[in-house]
Amino acid sequence: MEPRDPSIGERVMLMRRRRGLTQQDLATRAQMSKTALNRLENGLQSVYVERLATLARILDVSADYLLGLEEEPQRASSGGRARENRRDVTALPQQPTRQRTRKPTPVA
Repeated sequence: MEPRDPSIGERVMLMRRRRGLTQQDLATRAQMSKTALNRLENGLQSVYVERLATLARILDVSADYLLGLEEEPQRASSGGRARENRRDVTALPQQPTRQRTRKPTPVA
């Protein structure tokens, strides 16, 4: 039998404990309730991508690690790739704004 890959919640709990944070500390920093964090850690609640990114940033790990896509809890990048991607997006030509056409006003 293969060892089961830890869930997102288990990885969050593991890294929270390694960082010496209580559930209340992490929940406050992530702007979520302690109950929601507890339910996440116990696998009773899912997490939105925005919250996952916030938790990864606070715990200083990559979101890929929390998702189970990486085995080792590598430090979260300081946004190097995100900055490059943002630069690429801003380099794209702007789409022209579409003008709304008005319907003719009925004459009485």
